[in-house]
Amino acid sequence: MAEVVFFQALSEDGFVTDATGSTAWQGPYFIPELGFHDFIAGVTAVITARANYDKIVASGTWPYGPVPGVVPSDTPLTDIGAPVTVVADDPAAVVAAARAKGGGNVWVQGDTALAFRLIEAGLVERVELFVMPVVLGAGTEHIDHHHLPGFTLATSTNFANGVTRLSYIR
Repeated sequence: MAEVVFFQALSEDGFVTDATGSTAWQGPYFIPELGFHDFIAGVTAVITARANYDKIVASGTWPYGPVPGVVPSDTPLTDIGAPVTVVADDPAAVVAAARAKGGGNVWVQGDTALAFRLIEAGLVERVELFVMPVVLGAGTEHIDHHHLPGFTLATSTNFANGVTRLSYIR
C-alpha cells in the first residue's frame, strides 16, 4: 500500500529553514544519489500548507507538474491553473483527499507544523529526513529528529557529500 511520507531536509542542528525562512541553503547538497527523483516518481499527491501554496502562487508556477496538490485551508485558493484542491483544515480530511488522487505515495511537503499535525494524528507512515552537513544556529522551522512520536529509526545512510538520510517508520 502507498504511504503518506514526510520527506524533508534539515541542518545538523535541526533547522529546515534559515533565519530568513529560506531553504536555499539546502540546494548544494541535493545530489541524485539521495533518491529525490525516485521518490517523486512514486508520488501521486502532494500535501502542502496554505502558506507554502501562497508562496507558489507568488512564483506563478506549480512546481510539481501534473502531480495534484491538496492544501488545507478554510478559505478559497488563488487559481494558478494547477491541479490543486482546497480541503477543510482537518488532518483526516486532508489525507483522505490526497489518497483519493491516486494509488502512489502522498508527500507531505514543507511546513513542519502541518507535518507534525499529521504525524500526531497518526496519519504519516514514514518520515525521511536528510541531515545536511551544515549548522545554521537559527531558523524559522525546526525538527527534533530524536523525538518523532510513534516512529523508530529503520535505516541510516551516509552519502559522500556529508548528507545522512534517516528513515523512520511507524
